[in-house]
Amino acid sequence: MGTAVAAIVVAVGVPSAAEAVTIAPPWCGTPEPDATAALPDGTGANDPVGSFPHIPYYAIGCTLQKIKAEGVRGRMTIEQHGVSAQGRPMWRVTINALETSAQRRAYDNWWDVRRLAREDPSRAQRELRHARGAVKVPLYIQSGIHGNESEGVDAMMEFINRLATSRRGQDAEVDRWLDHSILVFNVVHNPDGRALGQRANGNGFDLNRDFLTQSQTETKASVATMQKWLFPDMLDQHGYVTPTLIEATTKPHGPGIDYDLFLKWNQPRTKANGDALATVGLGYQRPINDWCADADLPPFGQTRCADGSLPGPAVAEGWDDWGPFYTPMYNQLVGLNGSTIEMCQSTAPASTTQYTCGAPGATNFPRGRIAAKIAQALVTTSTVEFNVANRSAVLNDMLEIYRRGKAGAPRPPCCPAPFDRENNWMYEYPEAYMIPVGQGQRSDAEANRLVDWLLTNGIEVHKLLLPARIGGTWYQHGSYVVSLRQPHRGLVEESLGAGVDISSRIGQLYAPPAAFSHGLLWGADVVQVPRGTPIWALALPIDRTPKLRGGVEHSHRATAYALELDSPTAVRTLNALLRAGVTAQIAEAPFGRYPAGTALFDRGARRALERAADDSGLIFRAVDGPLPAATPLTRVPRIAVLTGGLTQEIWVMRQLGFEADPVSTAATGALNNANGPNPLDAYDVVFNQAGWPGAAAQATARARLSAFFAAGGGYLGAGVNGTAFLASAGEVAGLSAAARSGAGRSGIVRWNNTGGASSPITGAYPAQDTAIMDPPTWLTAVPPTLSVDARLPSSNFFVSGLWLLDEQSSTAPGAALIAHGPNAANTNRLTVFAMNPLYRADPEREWPAFASAAYWVGKRAGAPALAPVQQTAAMEEVVEVPSSRHGH
Repeated sequence: MGTAVAAIVVAVGVPSAAEAVTIAPPWCGTPEPDATAALPDGTGANDPVGSFPHIPYYAIGCTLQKIKAEGVRGRMTIEQHGVSAQGRPMWRVTINALETSAQRRAYDNWWDVRRLAREDPSRAQRELRHARGAVKVPLYIQSGIHGNESEGVDAMMEFINRLATSRRGQDAEVDRWLDHSILVFNVVHNPDGRALGQRANGNGFDLNRDFLTQSQTETKASVATMQKWLFPDMLDQHGYVTPTLIEATTKPHGPGIDYDLFLKWNQPRTKANGDALATVGLGYQRPINDWCADADLPPFGQTRCADGSLPGPAVAEGWDDWGPFYTPMYNQLVGLNGSTIEMCQSTAPASTTQYTCGAPGATNFPRGRIAAKIAQALVTTSTVEFNVANRSAVLNDMLEIYRRGKAGAPRPPCCPAPFDRENNWMYEYPEAYMIPVGQGQRSDAEANRLVDWLLTNGIEVHKLLLPARIGGTWYQHGSYVVSLRQPHRGLVEESLGAGVDISSRIGQLYAPPAAFSHGLLWGADVVQVPRGTPIWALALPIDRTPKLRGGVEHSHRATAYALELDSPTAVRTLNALLRAGVTAQIAEAPFGRYPAGTALFDRGARRALERAADDSGLIFRAVDGPLPAATPLTRVPRIAVLTGGLTQEIWVMRQLGFEADPVSTAATGALNNANGPNPLDAYDVVFNQAGWPGAAAQATARARLSAFFAAGGGYLGAGVNGTAFLASAGEVAGLSAAARSGAGRSGIVRWNNTGGASSPITGAYPAQDTAIMDPPTWLTAVPPTLSVDARLPSSNFFVSGLWLLDEQSSTAPGAALIAHGPNAANTNRLTVFAMNPLYRADPEREWPAFASAAYWVGKRAGAPALAPVQQTAAMEEVVEVPSSRHGH
């Protein structure tokens, strides 16, 4: 475990004649378009109160180099630890002073603790006690995760400047912090967003919803930093809330968090942050302490909530740590503590009718953007001060979480008053999770992909060396065991478990989704082993997954080769083959042991299939019987996404190997420009989640869409709007959908494969599977011209999340979720999904259904049929079959 940290280079130098760098225009670097430069700059033109010049993204790297050059030698390290979606560098700065023997001894003592932390946390605790306070505590500050929340980056640049250039004896606070901390800064987590002036990254992702899925390069870089250092505390700098919000989280609390220890440190640290803000007249709020059930403070000037209740832990909702996809929540599962800081930016003076940036009664306090920068600076310095003062204790309690996990200890009681209410969401963990390979696994390639994620996230995984019977089920050798007796057991449960139905326990969430499970939403099958089940098996820990041995079945009687589209890996492989010029067909009906939707390849493509099998670990099966009716595929379907820009859905399509691009239906978009080329001419399929462009100014867009469908162009729709689009367009009558939205309603559902093997959309799926919905959505009416592929069961269909099943949801049980068929004119094909199968890169389990639908609805392109083979008695059966252990 210690390899990555052991590689840290410690530079011990003689302090230089340091001098602080001026962080102000003229900026260094090569100027490039940057939205940061357009922010109010202090001239008074746009923001007369509290403006200052913000550093543009392009100047950050060179400014950091200037600070390092001017700073005390050896104290500051700058690394490019990642790149953004659009290729901009991400800078990680580490401040670790090793100028004195005491600092070096404190660092060495921390390293002894870090080396043992996950392997032997009890021993690490003993080493910590022996250090007697002579230890450094690593702390993480991340800025700019949302590109249009600016001032955290500016505040951190100034703080880094102070830390790096203050000579010993010049700044008593800096001396104290450097003696007992290692400060690590992710200076701009979202370079694209800062340069473009937008919340999302260049792929359209809100990065603060990606820390469980970890789909984006920016997230991967931050996760690697957290896994390297194991921070007991971290800050994620956001804006804007009045007064400044310091995250002390409301219910519900993530069940994988040891809430007793989180509460022990989050409460006093956030109070220390508030006290620091008060020194300059700035107010603050801590949701769990100060909020009501309506996710807000009481009405201004009141001590009670609007419903008459007292604010606080008994009622507070709306700023929860339920989702492990937020940055601080991920750090809670890996370390101990963490907070989002929502800085205040109000320019209003003190008021008697509404909250302002100021503390109650304050008349003289910072305002505007300068207030936001000061707020981030004070919360950061007070967090460092608090953790330095309590360094041994916070490190010990992080190790205590690891110790509990390693020992398989029962969950602790929780919590002291006033938190002894509905705030203990912890439950006992199962014994383990099994990730089968071969028998019982739909895709070994996806099993390996899931295990790779677990290993990247510091989770211990064992591999069976011999077959084993566990919990009444036999597992083949090579199957994976993920025990809950390990330091990061909370992260294991949050990522692999089914989750909890909290519908009866909570009224709202800050943001969906209310359920998250790689075990139920990714492409591999995962089995829970109940607590107390003995696991007698010969297994070894692994640090990497083995390369799968794919192949092509050998048979002289083969008429074709088949690939079931049962995984994202299978979809990517098919699209790669199509791009390489290999012709395929999609079966329109089941045949032999294969469902409709199976990809078929000619015998002449064998060499190309062998290369693809070696790359993917998949097996192409020999088909030695008659072939079904099939749809030719001569190229990867090209998908026009009806949206105004890059989206998460487009990213998923491209990850699967589809050509997908945004096409706007707006009045000013190219689709609506009658004098320009028709963008739809370049595409085979339309994907849509929005309504029909019904405004008079969108007449050209409507006409072009109708012509596209009349010419055979396919349609993929998702959600209520994507379904209603067809009725408004006159493409399908009698098709409708409903949703139960608001309050963060969302969750994981079971669905029945109504279409079975005959469905070209869901044929490769089992009889029942799982999907995520945000919000819960279902088809309320499906015309007889369409075939239903998937339905909700009539009962017991909601697995986990938040769905208040009331009268507005009465039509959901048994309702259709996926349907396909021709349009009314029988000129094209369409498929509608009630849920969004491309949601936030989370539901990889749903991607094959989306891909199968894209192949099925795409424009019919001519292609030669696969050549039949005349069978003779002299032809041999199968002469070589790769081991079944490697799946399909």
